[in-house]
Amino acid sequence: MRNEKVFAVKFQGADAGVQALRNFCYWIAVRMVGRPGLFSLIAVLFVGGLGVIYANLEPRYRLADQVPDKRQAVAASDRLDAKLTGANPVNVLIAFPKGESLYSPETLQTIADVHATVEKAAGVGNVWSLETLRRWLAEKAGSADVATLKEYVSVIPEHLVRRFIDAEQDAVVVAGRVPDKDSSQLLPIVDKLDSELDAVRKKHPGYEIAVTGLAAIAARNSANMIEKLNHGLTIEFALVAIFIGLAFRSWVVTLACILPGIFPVVMSGTVLWAMGEGLQFASVVALTVSFGLGLSATIHFLNRLRLENKPGVGSALAVERATVLVGPALILTTVVLACGLVVTVFSDLPSLRLFGWLSAFSMVMALVADLFILRPTAMWLINLHGKLQGTDKPAI
Repeated sequence: MRNEKVFAVKFQGADAGVQALRNFCYWIAVRMVGRPGLFSLIAVLFVGGLGVIYANLEPRYRLADQVPDKRQAVAASDRLDAKLTGANPVNVLIAFPKGESLYSPETLQTIADVHATVEKAAGVGNVWSLETLRRWLAEKAGSADVATLKEYVSVIPEHLVRRFIDAEQDAVVVAGRVPDKDSSQLLPIVDKLDSELDAVRKKHPGYEIAVTGLAAIAARNSANMIEKLNHGLTIEFALVAIFIGLAFRSWVVTLACILPGIFPVVMSGTVLWAMGEGLQFASVVALTVSFGLGLSATIHFLNRLRLENKPGVGSALAVERATVLVGPALILTTVVLACGLVVTVFSDLPSLRLFGWLSAFSMVMALVADLFILRPTAMWLINLHGKLQGTDKPAI
């Protein structure tokens, strides 16, 4: 090769950015391996404290978050909340037992009792049912007989009747409205209404009375699904750490993966808690994705550490070498992934914005965990392995 010295100088100049990252990684590694026991203890206490906060996060789900908030739909929903006491329907379905008809005295009394209970329920307004027509006839026409009620029901347009009365006339709906709130606020309203209807169920046995509607179903199911996803993520922490440890055939690797894997999740949860937010579908998915991507960086470091942890090489030197060799690539990869995810904050969809910034933040926190938690923890575990099983057996 011609002009080798000139080429080498140009190459070093072009590699100045990577060299700066290596110097930065070396600076961190030297300090992290200085007192690995102390830093590992601090990491355990810090992650444990964040975990307590994360465990207290409540599931959150709001229908308005699933549509663009800069469009007319949300504005219309707000106007409905203001004028109709709510934009979301909460219905009570009443199914009749065999032998009872729509206009039997027992059925009409059941509908009246359910209607009155829903009207008195806190947080529910704008209640409509067949009982509404009965009250109007009694007030305006001075008639409360069944024949008049049948006559008025027959002249009402079919599509309006079907909103409250089944085509076979064996079930009716008492419809109410609730404001557009998240599931943590709607679920207590729905549960309280359901418990208040127990008195009507006891008074009218045989009638099946159930609280339903989009708001009720969303409040119940979304909270349950988010909790299951969160529990699955918690179990994933342990399973992934065990699988990685089996792949490396090292219990040191299993324990070393736990804190760096948990930290970005609990740190992101703490940020959500500080913002007054809870766990949503988008946030749980973002944390799951970021957990996987963050562990990828952990695996790369541990693999490099395994290669550097040779007989005769101290654990501190092995950690420093692995950090300098792998650190720049991990930093650049994190920056690229975070920048790619954070662009979604410009979306009109609230859930997509949440996914974007939370994923990017979790990725950065995963890098922080790899640099400031994984290094001292891995070194302390390697030293512990040497004390327990001797230095002749590799820890990783």
